[in-house]
Amino acid sequence: MADDSIRVGAPRVALGLVVIAVGVLFTLDKLGYVNAGEFWEYWPVLLIGVGIGRVLQPRGTQGRGFGVVLMVLGTWFLLSNLDLIHYSFGDVWPLLLVVIGIMMVWRAITGPFFESPRRRLKEAMAAGDGSAAVGGLASSGSDTSSTVNGFALLGRVKRKVVSQDFRGGALTAILGGCELDLGQASISSGQAVIDTFALWGGIEIRVPQEWSVVVQGTPILGAFDDKTVRVGGDGSKVLVIKGIVLMGGVELKN
Repeated sequence: MADDSIRVGAPRVALGLVVIAVGVLFTLDKLGYVNAGEFWEYWPVLLIGVGIGRVLQPRGTQGRGFGVVLMVLGTWFLLSNLDLIHYSFGDVWPLLLVVIGIMMVWRAITGPFFESPRRRLKEAMAAGDGSAAVGGLASSGSDTSSTVNGFALLGRVKRKVVSQDFRGGALTAILGGCELDLGQASISSGQAVIDTFALWGGIEIRVPQEWSVVVQGTPILGAFDDKTVRVGGDGSKVLVIKGIVLMGGVELKN
């Protein structure tokens, strides 16, 4: 618990230390002890510091992946300013795609999404319960199961879950869309987790007003749009949204 508290405050600590260092530097410059201009080539340390702060956040916290990107960029600019490398950023920017790809693979392996979209698609199509759509529309009536799985590839999946012991599941939309209606569902175990993956696709999730929604996903040229407003309830029913959005969107509403 104490370790988590330290990690939650890590970004502010790292940024605070950087601000202190900059303040001390300019103070010494004003007093005539140093020339701050000579240290300007070290400005990428700011990016590295902010990136380290984000990476030190608790696992599952939104923004850790972006912290890695900041660290990579900061390190590159710093080495370039110090003439330790002789390539411009324009020559090697595709390496950012490599970093993003590594983040996606790591997120998939360490999370529930590693059931494999292909395997999930085969199981869903074999079940014939409306949880998979390829180039068309798949929908089902009220589902009483405690977990949900939806896979849309060039198609659309519509699910309605009414389970009173909802625990979460996984939704995947690739050039397609998934719609999940949880309006009549309930959470009895305190927290339910839905792992999402949207690639040039969209996922829409409707939740009851008494639920609390926590978004821990990573958007890359996309967005997690939480439009929910909790009305009533004691805050004990929490829906956690995880996953990756790549040039797509995940929308949550009441």
